[in-house]
Amino acid sequence: MRSLLRNQQPVFYKLYEGQEEIVDEWGNPTGSYVPIYSELKSTMLCVSPNKGNSEVEQFGSLEDYDRTATTADPHCPIDENSVLWVDGADTDGPYNYIVKRKAPWKNSTQYAIKRVTVSEYEAEKSLFDQKVKAEAAYANHQAETEYGLHQSGVEGSQGVPEEG
Repeated sequence: MRSLLRNQQPVFYKLYEGQEEIVDEWGNPTGSYVPIYSELKSTMLCVSPNKGNSEVEQFGSLEDYDRTATTADPHCPIDENSVLWVDGADTDGPYNYIVKRKAPWKNSTQYAIKRVTVSEYEAEKSLFDQKVKAEAAYANHQAETEYGLHQSGVEGSQGVPEEG
């Protein structure tokens, strides 16, 4: 029954690929890291309306999840580090769920998913934006050092001081 198309909905996801350290404008490591995710992908999952109590606890004593998602594909690549856009969430905006636990079985896989707030996404996006700005500033610094350029502009038409 879980694999009936009428019970499924499109879910967009990104897989966690690692993290990258943020460097400041001078190329020094800051000690902060930003997660790196894959390209946006989609799949069809059966997402429960909400978490309820049942006699069989699929995820043991894990209480830190809101809903479950199930697929009949035991090879679905979504894992415990993936981020999800569920219930038609705008994929240009923040993800609205994270995967807390994965429970594979012979012919299906079930996920415990937890709703997250936009502020978590914004904090992560802020770190990423910091990283991009620092890399740009570092590139400018390298160009200034290597070619003797100044932020105020290039002297003369070809980087040579004009004589006057």
